[in-house]
Amino acid sequence: MIDRLLEHYNHRLPYPLLRSILLHTLFWFVWLSRTMYDIKDLWGWNWSILYIGIIFICQAPIVYIHLYILVPKLLNKKHYLVHFISIGTLIYLYSFCNYSLLMSLPREGMRENMLRFLSRIHPNFDLSEGMIVVILTYALKYTLIAFITQTELLKLQKEKLELELNALKSQIHPHFLFNTLNNLYSLTLKNSEKASEVVLKLSDIMRYVLYQANERKVDIKKEVDFAKNYVDLQRIRYQDKYKITFETIGKFNEQKVAPLLFIDFIENAFKHGLERRFNDGFVDVKFTIDDQNISLNVINSKGQNDEDNTAEEAKRKGIGLQNVRRRLDLIYGDSHHLKISETEEIFEINLSLQLS
Repeated sequence: MIDRLLEHYNHRLPYPLLRSILLHTLFWFVWLSRTMYDIKDLWGWNWSILYIGIIFICQAPIVYIHLYILVPKLLNKKHYLVHFISIGTLIYLYSFCNYSLLMSLPREGMRENMLRFLSRIHPNFDLSEGMIVVILTYALKYTLIAFITQTELLKLQKEKLELELNALKSQIHPHFLFNTLNNLYSLTLKNSEKASEVVLKLSDIMRYVLYQANERKVDIKKEVDFAKNYVDLQRIRYQDKYKITFETIGKFNEQKVAPLLFIDFIENAFKHGLERRFNDGFVDVKFTIDDQNISLNVINSKGQNDEDNTAEEAKRKGIGLQNVRRRLDLIYGDSHHLKISETEEIFEINLSLQLS
């Protein structure tokens, strides 16, 4: 909320000096208005405005001397004792200056309650007010600086995450397309009658990867249709050799999801579950969708010669799966849950996302 207000304020007033003048003017207006509110009915508008003017003339110098001279030259350089003595001197000078100017006011026409107030004050009468304004302005200035710094840091971190996500997606695209084109080559060799259907589905897949995947969020239906096209391609490729199922539970509304989050889990199910299996292989893919959540369940048989894999192969498991884990952490953080389990015969992943 506050960061959006600051961004709007900076956009409307692009000149730093003008922004600074307006902020300082706003502070003095608010700070002095409280005193004005207390005395205007007692002393009248004319004497109250004169009194407020004297306070401003005396307080403004100590505030700006403290913020722009004493803090950078003494406090920031850890000269604490000298800084403390300097503040005390400034506050005393403020109170004495305030007292002197009030004593110089003409008494003619002054209201009785103001005359009684002036008769009771002494050179040290306003030390506490001076201390309060010095501490308050220091706290406000450096709180604002800290907030702006934090906002800028968050903005830089967001830009860094965007760059990292774009880099990850740029790795996903060629990886996925390379594997799909290999599948197409295999299909056209085995069964030319299916070639036209394969080309059509591959066209839909490539269109989605090259265009829709550049969006921050896409319709869940498009993401699920993309996954279904991929599974259909695999079903054509393997024909009736393995059991391949795809199921969707729930209704599509206007839910959005980051693109290309699910395909790597599905792709790995085929890659590691069927390509090394001689018979009885299967891949089951199920999406469950409601207004607030989407979950993916993928169960696949394990390759029969997985134990022969090299340590390097086991470690890599494809750059796609590594990327999607990283993207899930970056985009969804604690709003996602990923569970991977396996036995000697099957491998299963369960991914659930909370939709905003």
